[in-house]
Amino acid sequence: MPGSFNKSQLPYPLAGFMYSMIQIFIMKQLKNILIALPVVLVIASCGAGKNATDMKAKTGNLNGTWTVSNIAVDLPEGFNVTNVFDEGPYQDFQGSTWNLTKSGKGSYTLASGKRQDIFWTVFGKDPGAQFQFKKLDGEKAKNVDEGYRMDLENITANSFMTRSPIDVGDGKTGYITYTFSK
Repeated sequence: MPGSFNKSQLPYPLAGFMYSMIQIFIMKQLKNILIALPVVLVIASCGAGKNATDMKAKTGNLNGTWTVSNIAVDLPEGFNVTNVFDEGPYQDFQGSTWNLTKSGKGSYTLASGKRQDIFWTVFGKDPGAQFQFKKLDGEKAKNVDEGYRMDLENITANSFMTRSPIDVGDGKTGYITYTFSK
């Protein structure tokens, strides 16, 4: 075979010895690589998966039926929010069910039973993507000019969070964080 040789073809007497030493060195290195490879594969397989917080903020990752399982409030003491989404107090959304389809059509139903049709999308890209929706009252989404946006956070296969900024005056912002769970 052109370009190949064996140690008997080497021109110097010590070359055969060197050739054998190189072969031994290469075999030891190959052995170390073969031992380390399964360890590396196990470590890599234990890394972040679909249930970790590394899912992208995109429509396909949010479609489904979700329930607002928790609402956290980060507002100055004594500051009251009486109306969110032009619907009512944020507490009314605790336990609400949101049906989000890939097409963008959806709805939410409050614990009181009140149902609202919406059109929703993901605005922007990670980091900084936002969940946005328009309330539809018998109109097509393209004819509705006003809507709502919330920052998207911690998206997994079974939950995500939206953070709604609230102007609390004096140039400061508070937040209401909604946790959605499947």
